[in-house]
Amino acid sequence: MLESLNSPVPAVWIVLLRVTVGLIWLRAGLSKVLHREYLEYEVKLRQFISKNPISWYRGFLERCMLPYSRPAGYFFVTAEVCLGVLLTLGLLTLPAALIGAFFNLNFRLAAGWQSPSNPTLNYLMIICQLLVAASDAGAYLSLDAVWF
Repeated sequence: MLESLNSPVPAVWIVLLRVTVGLIWLRAGLSKVLHREYLEYEVKLRQFISKNPISWYRGFLERCMLPYSRPAGYFFVTAEVCLGVLLTLGLLTLPAALIGAFFNLNFRLAAGWQSPSNPTLNYLMIICQLLVAASDAGAYLSLDAVWF
């Protein structure tokens, strides 16, 4: 898609977007590791459930996530770090961007009601990751370009 624009400039911007989104994921995940937030995921889930106005998602959190809060905490922290590394380095860029967008959708459904900025930031991350996925961002200055 970017080759059709006959200019290297759009590629630079999409690489910058990919790396920025990757660093956001990496920072979020490492912050949770440093503060050991994955050990307190049950508390976070109960907070998400407490006043969540989306009843079907509240039910999903209660039935499917809360009983497995400890492994879920480890999973999400690990996934955030992995997404950060993958997007920053441009490795498996398409799946990483799509999984990241899916995560942000779920974060929006779980916690979007807590603050006016939560939905907006999650929507912005979803759009950025979909742009990364749709623009073939892994084809430029990335490990994808080297290995695939």
